[in-house]
Amino acid sequence: MNKISRNFFIAQIISIFIMLVYFKEMTLLSYINSSFLVGGTIIFIGLVSFVFSTGFFDVFTVTMRKAVTPKRRMKDITSMRKPSEVFSAPVSPLIGSGALVLFVMGIGLVIFYL
Repeated sequence: MNKISRNFFIAQIISIFIMLVYFKEMTLLSYINSSFLVGGTIIFIGLVSFVFSTGFFDVFTVTMRKAVTPKRRMKDITSMRKPSEVFSAPVSPLIGSGALVLFVMGIGLVIFYL
């Protein structure tokens, strides 16, 4: 079982849990709403991780550290890791499983309006 399908099934369990706890009913509309929340959150986390892992904020972070830190602590600044080194995990399983959850939500939405 690959990571996308594992994440998809975990997201479905979380969607059902949200459906039962928050909406307190098992209807197609509550499934659509809860899966939209879960899928959107997964895609948002995946995209934010992707932006950080590409090194987009590295220059800004290093520059702000140098501008704010006193001269006597500059040695500590050079030894700190960049944000792209912290977020080095693969993000494609997150984005793929989030897109799959939103696709299933879209199918449910089409069924709801038919």
